[in-house]
Amino acid sequence: MQGDLLKSEWQCVTRGLGLAVAGAALLTVAAAAAPLSVGAPGARDAALPLICVQAVPTMDEAYIRAAQKELRGHGYDAGPVDGAMGAKTRAAVRAYQGDAGLPVTGEVTKELVDHLMFAQPKVTRFAAPAPGAVLDIQRDLADRGYYLGPLDGIDGPATRGAVDRFLADAGLTHSPEPSARLRDQIRAAPPEVRAK
Repeated sequence: MQGDLLKSEWQCVTRGLGLAVAGAALLTVAAAAAPLSVGAPGARDAALPLICVQAVPTMDEAYIRAAQKELRGHGYDAGPVDGAMGAKTRAAVRAYQGDAGLPVTGEVTKELVDHLMFAQPKVTRFAAPAPGAVLDIQRDLADRGYYLGPLDGIDGPATRGAVDRFLADAGLTHSPEPSARLRDQIRAAPPEVRAK
């Protein structure tokens, strides 16, 4: 039974606790069972009750757990919702940050969780890839180092940001919508127009 408790999310405080650690609650329960000792547990401590305390997650764990849950809801595979910053979670965070046009750090912060929960329009991986001008624009901008997101044909914040940076560097006017005309402008730009 004790082994099962230790394997769960419970941290157990064992027999032999001193008065300063045990507190008044333990004194009340243990007074009838056996006298308390301060020091190494011994035979007279065997009758003391086992006290289990549920581990409280840290703020970092809470943010990671919230991010994992939200990332899954946005179509990103962040692994299990366990509050641990594993490789899958970090990769999903980086992918989301890139798609959303955020700085790609791979770190979970309160600001990232807020963005996942409240930013409009939602950035997701559920949309089906769309062939055509957007996909061509993404490819051409990726070749020039402007677009770092997935080649998915979705006109999202990452694509828009890459287009804006390219147009500014090339000295071209802003195009309100991705189109064959914009694609042709990118292709016609001098080869030295590249992301710095």
